Amino acid sequence: MSTTEENVALVQKFYEEAINQKDASACERLLTDGFVHNNEFRGRAGQQTAVNAFLSAFPDLKHQILMTVAEEDRVAAHQKWTGTHEGEFLGIEATSRKVTFTSTAILLIHQGLIAQAWDEVDLLGLQTQLSED
Repeated sequence: MSTTEENVALVQKFYEEAINQKDASACERLLTDGFVHNNEFRGRAGQQTAVNAFLSAFPDLKHQILMTVAEEDRVAAHQKWTGTHEGEFLGIEATSRKVTFTSTAILLIHQGLIAQAWDEVDLLGLQTQLSED
């Protein structure tokens, strides 16, 4: 069983590698094969598709964990995201606007891998930034 410190380090590593370093192998290496996101089975490949969609829409996307809280096999991470909207996202064509938004995820760790995530993203705030005139 992993310690809470190891679990926090795993979550930090995942976001650093998958988002900031754009390492396409991060999902394969750091998620379980049965990975579930917001109660939807995605597996590693499905989560990589979701990561790719974000990175396609925001190629310079950067991620920062502002705060973590960990207990046993769960890590909560409050996060800040910044990027430039260069591709279609949520039906909105590229605007070249710089955006900043937040999210909070609770991640379940199983045998040293991320097995499940419950994620709340400020999509309203993001959409508002993309649609401002």
